[in-house]
Amino acid sequence: MKPLYRLALITLPLLGCLSRSAAQLTVTTGQTATALAQNLAGSGVTVLNATLTCAAQGNGSFTAVSSSLGISDGIVLTTGNAAAVAGPEPGLTSFNNNTGGDPDLTALSGASTTRDACILQFDLVPKGDTVKFDYVFGSEEYINSICGPYNDAFAFFISGPGITGIQNIARVPGTNIPVAVNSINTGIPGPYGSLPNCTAMGPGAPFTTWYNNNQGSTTVAYRGLTTVLTAAQTVIPCDTYHLKLTVADAVNGLYDSGVFIKAGSLQSTTYDVALTAPLTVGGLPTIYKGCSPATLTFSRSVAKPTPQVLTFVAGGDAIGGTDYAALPASVTIPANATQTTLTVTGLTTPPAGAKLLKLYLNAPVSCAGTPEFLDSVILQLLDTPSAVILTPDTVMCQGGQVRIRVAGSNDLQYSWTPASGLNNPAIKEPVASPGTTTTYALSATLPGSGCAPISGSLTITLLPIPGTVEAGEDMTLCEHTPVLINPDIQPDDPEFTYSWTGPHGFTATTRELSIADPLSSQSGYYYVSVSGGVCGSATDSVKVDIVTFPSTPVVNGPFKYCLNEEVSNFPLNDKDLVWYKTATGNDRYDGRPAIITSAEGVFDFYVSRSLGSCESERVKLSVIVERCCDDYIFIPSAFTPNNDGRNDLFEIAVRNGSKVTRTIIYNRWGQLLYDRSSDQPWNGTHQGKSVDQGNYYYLIEVTCKDGTLIRRKGEVLVVK
Repeated sequence: MKPLYRLALITLPLLGCLSRSAAQLTVTTGQTATALAQNLAGSGVTVLNATLTCAAQGNGSFTAVSSSLGISDGIVLTTGNAAAVAGPEPGLTSFNNNTGGDPDLTALSGASTTRDACILQFDLVPKGDTVKFDYVFGSEEYINSICGPYNDAFAFFISGPGITGIQNIARVPGTNIPVAVNSINTGIPGPYGSLPNCTAMGPGAPFTTWYNNNQGSTTVAYRGLTTVLTAAQTVIPCDTYHLKLTVADAVNGLYDSGVFIKAGSLQSTTYDVALTAPLTVGGLPTIYKGCSPATLTFSRSVAKPTPQVLTFVAGGDAIGGTDYAALPASVTIPANATQTTLTVTGLTTPPAGAKLLKLYLNAPVSCAGTPEFLDSVILQLLDTPSAVILTPDTVMCQGGQVRIRVAGSNDLQYSWTPASGLNNPAIKEPVASPGTTTTYALSATLPGSGCAPISGSLTITLLPIPGTVEAGEDMTLCEHTPVLINPDIQPDDPEFTYSWTGPHGFTATTRELSIADPLSSQSGYYYVSVSGGVCGSATDSVKVDIVTFPSTPVVNGPFKYCLNEEVSNFPLNDKDLVWYKTATGNDRYDGRPAIITSAEGVFDFYVSRSLGSCESERVKLSVIVERCCDDYIFIPSAFTPNNDGRNDLFEIAVRNGSKVTRTIIYNRWGQLLYDRSSDQPWNGTHQGKSVDQGNYYYLIEVTCKDGTLIRRKGEVLVVK
C-alpha cells in the first residue's frame, strides 16, 4: 500500500478558475473541453465534439519560460491540482480529487484500480496520413515509488478507420510499451518498489534515456519528468478519428501525476516550405540576379517509407525563365526522408528594379475538395550589382583634387587602391589629390551575395606647375664663340614647353638656348618662358653681349741684346697684353715675361691682346742674345800693390777693339775710393795712401767696338 502520510493531505476545494505562477511556469485551471482541444489543434487537423471528464482543478492551460519542461506552452491534465504543478521541488504535490478512474487506463496500466482520472476526448479530421503531438509526462510518484505497485499512468487512445479497436499512442519510443512511472525512470527502484515491477512493463524497461530527474527544480513541482516525447499514428486523410487523452492515479488518489501537451502540436502530417537566401534586404530574403542562389527546402513532419510528391504555384511579378531560372512544377521528398531542396537562381537582366517571387505550397490532399495552400514563401530578386566609374582619365595640375564619380549600388562595399592621395579609400566616391600621376583601381563587392567583385580604374595625370626659372648671369662673349644657356627650372618636368625670344626677331622652342656662331649684331636680352599649359608659366631673361675680337699687338723686331746685358726697357708695354710660351698652348705667363741675357740664342714669346673674355690671335716676339764685343774681359781677383814690380796694379784686360771706359772702387763700407773714366788701372791707394789689405768692390764699364756698353760687378782682394 502507499505510505500512510499521503492520507493526511488536505484536498482544497475548487473556487472557480485558479492561476498559479512559480518562477517561469504559469498555470490557469478550470478550462473547458473546447478550449483545451483548440489549444492543442495545429496544422492539418480539425477538432470536433470535445468533452472533458476531469475535476476543474485537475486541468489547465500553461505557459513556461526557461522551465525544466522543455515545452513553452500548452495544456496540462493532472490527477490532482494543476495549479500546484507551478511550484518548486522539493515539496509534496499530492491532491485527492475524489473522482473516478478510467477503465481503459486501468486495463492498460495493470493496476487494480485507478482514481482521479482527467480525460479529454474529441473527434479529429486529419488532412494528412499521420497525426502526432508532443508531450511530457511528470509524476510525484517518481523516486520513492519507482518500480512500485502505484504505477501512475496516462494514455492517448485513438480509434477510427484503419485502426483495430483503440490504440494507445503514448508509447516509449521504438516500443509498444506505454509511458508510465515504471517504464521511464532512473532505473533504480524506490524504497517502495522492486525492479520486477519495472521489467514487467516490457523488454528494455525501465528506460532511462527519456527520463529527466527534476529534484530541486524551481519551476516544476513534480520530482520526475520525461523528456519531450512524440505520439504519432498513421491515419487516412479526411476521415474522422476519436482521440482520448487520459491520466489517472493508480490504486489510490494520492501522489499526483500529470501530462503536459504542447500547444498546436496536434498536427496531421504537415508539409512546409522554407527559404534560405544569402541576404535579407528590407526585411525580405533576397538574392541578386547572377549571384548566389536561394534554396527552397520542402519538408514533411514524419519520414515515411514512400516518396512524397509536392506541387507548388509560383507567383509574384518575377518571371520564371527571365528573372530566375524556370522552376519545375513539383518536387519529390525521397522515401525515408523528411525533406528535399530546390535552388532558385536569379538570371542577369537589364536593370528592372526589385521583383518578388511568391511560392505557394499545395496541400497533397484537400478534404474540402478544393485546392488548398499549406505554406508560402517570398523571395526578393534585385538587379545585378553594378559599379561604373563615371570620371574619365583626368589631367590636372599638381596640388589639385577631383572627386571620383561612380554610378553604382549603394549597398556595395567599395575599396580603392592605392590609398595614397584619397580622403577615404573605402567609400563610393572619394576625393583624389595624388602627389604623382596615379592609376586608381576600384573593387566593389557585396558581401554574402556571391556576386563577383566589380572592378574598374582611372588614371589621374598630374601636370607640374612651373615655379621659377633662372636664365643665368649676364654674359659677354666673343664673336663666333658658341652661346649655350641652360636655364635652372624649379620644378622641372619633361612635359613643359619652352619659348625663347631675342634681338632681331630671334625665337627658339628648345629648353636650352644655343647660338652656334654668334655675331656682335646678336647682342641683347634673351627672354625664356617655361609653360605648364593650363598650369601657368614662369619667365626670366639674360643679357648676352657679343663683342668683336681685339686687334693683334704690333710687334717690330726681332729685338737684340748683348750677352749678359742688363735689360732695363721691355720692348713691348701695351695694355691688355697676354703672354704665352707657345703659339697655341695654354702655357700662359703670369704677367710680362723676363728677358734673360745670360746665354746666347734666339728666344721667342707669343703675345695677344684681350678685351674681356675676347682675345686676339697671338703674335710672335723674338729676342736675340749675342756677343756684342767678343765678350772677352779679364778682371783679376787679387793684386799686391807693394811696388816689387810684380802684380802691383788692378788692371783689366780687353781685346778686339773694346776699351775700359770707367772703373769704380768701393771699400766694404761703401766708401768710394777710386773713380776713373779711362782705362788707367788702380794702384791700391786712396788719397795718396796705400789701402789696407782686404776685399774691395768694383764696377767696370767696357765699351765694345760697336758701341755696346758692358758692365761688370765683383770684388778684388788687396794683398800686402
